[in-house]
Amino acid sequence: MRTYLERTQKEIYVSYYSYNYSFDAHFHNKIELVRCVDGTQTIKIDNTPYTLEKGDVAVVFPNVTHEYVAEEGTKTETIAVIGRAEFFTAAYPELITKRPKDPIIKGKDLSGKVAHAFSNILESSEDPGGLIGWTYIVLSEVMGKLELVSAKLADTFQLAPSLVSYIDENFKKPLTIKYLANEFGYSGSYITHVFYDQLKIPFRTYLAAVRSEHAAMLIRSTSKNLTEIAYECGYGSTNTFCRCFKKHFGISPSEFKKSPQTSKKKST
Repeated sequence: MRTYLERTQKEIYVSYYSYNYSFDAHFHNKIELVRCVDGTQTIKIDNTPYTLEKGDVAVVFPNVTHEYVAEEGTKTETIAVIGRAEFFTAAYPELITKRPKDPIIKGKDLSGKVAHAFSNILESSEDPGGLIGWTYIVLSEVMGKLELVSAKLADTFQLAPSLVSYIDENFKKPLTIKYLANEFGYSGSYITHVFYDQLKIPFRTYLAAVRSEHAAMLIRSTSKNLTEIAYECGYGSTNTFCRCFKKHFGISPSEFKKSPQTSKKKST
């Protein structure tokens, strides 16, 4: 699956899991603080895997790609608070301008107030003001324990979400690196760098994934033929469509169309 921009109307919220958790690679404009209450939980941050153990805290800065990985046979209890960076940048402007060299803080290096704050974060899940206050308490300790480094090409962390949003909304157009460079006012090499550095995926692979996933939706939900679907998804030929679709899903569009889970209904 492709890395994607997670969109939510919630400005600050809590996620709690009493089982080993899995969530695809994504990023958002929020800071995410994760505490392993018990057991272990694997999390990839900027494509580097880390294993959280009891008491450990992971700090995911805004617009940094991350994913949760469930490992069979392991158990965990995890609390995460995810809040808009703007709530905290007045006190911690480095949330935007820097990145942690190591985003994991071991439980033995944290005081008891962090565990206490996370307990109250869970209890305050319906109180945005309370969540912000308790999150500040966690940040006041963890930010002092992180070794921060300047973000390479810091504005890539602002540009990447814009690029992803644009592609998601305009994938039917004949998009190229040159097209995006002209649209956003950057050089083609810079746009290429954003995909490799931030999203960890080449532009063409990302675009093909977006188009293929939309094509799969059309195959499942309409009676359109594959040629119609190919052109509706922005492909210039059915051969290119079939090649990209198979690379993304592992089967051809024709095989996908015949699969039992594909439910077709008449298009309008």
